[in-house]
Amino acid sequence: MKKYLSIILVLSMFLFVGCSNEYAGTSVDKETTSESTNKESKSQKEEANLEMIDQTGGAWVDSIGTVWVHSAAVYKNTGNVPIDIGETQMNYKGQDGTVLGTSTMVYSVPSIIKPGETAFIGESTILDGQTDPAIFKETTYNFGFDKTNDDPMILETSVVQGIKGDEYLPYKVTGIVKNITKNKQDDIRLAAGLFDESGKLLGVLTGSVDVGLNPGSEAGFELSYPEIPKEAADRIAKVEVKAYGFRF
Repeated sequence: MKKYLSIILVLSMFLFVGCSNEYAGTSVDKETTSESTNKESKSQKEEANLEMIDQTGGAWVDSIGTVWVHSAAVYKNTGNVPIDIGETQMNYKGQDGTVLGTSTMVYSVPSIIKPGETAFIGESTILDGQTDPAIFKETTYNFGFDKTNDDPMILETSVVQGIKGDEYLPYKVTGIVKNITKNKQDDIRLAAGLFDESGKLLGVLTGSVDVGLNPGSEAGFELSYPEIPKEAADRIAKVEVKAYGFRF
């Protein structure tokens, strides 16, 4: 009888060890899978990406024979985290692919955008040494961006209206900007995207409100720079204004 009991006891110990090892192996597999899933999830959440979803450009000659070019674009955050858009360089190219000129240190409004949001950027400059605006073909863009945890400090705009002008001031946009943040904003940057009836970008006007705005305060604004082609002004049907503030 004791012999049988000993055999049963030994078999029970082997079964216990076998079950324990099988459970331990399953636990390690689950832990590895969980760590891998967490890493993939974290990687997806930290994806930063910025795309240019619309752009426009046009050249014209003014009353004294100077050739100007206006270029503008819409940036969109297509990533999963907020991004801070750095400096943009615009390269103005001719019909033969040569560079007619460049603009550097051009900044978007707003400079920080959350996933799915957009920003406007625009600039006008003289094409030195050119006499025919038809030589201009396109503008290419170089821009940088980084993920950020900073608050974009987006402000509210209202009573926005576009006003068509003349050959000296083709178009301007007016309205009111309000500080809806909890802090005083020392400087306000604004940009107006100008679109045709179908929603195609025609140009961007930029400007600022130099006086500081306390929380809840508001100020009027008028945007007329940079100058856009008169032909573009004639086609404007929709105006969208973006504004943000920052503290010194």
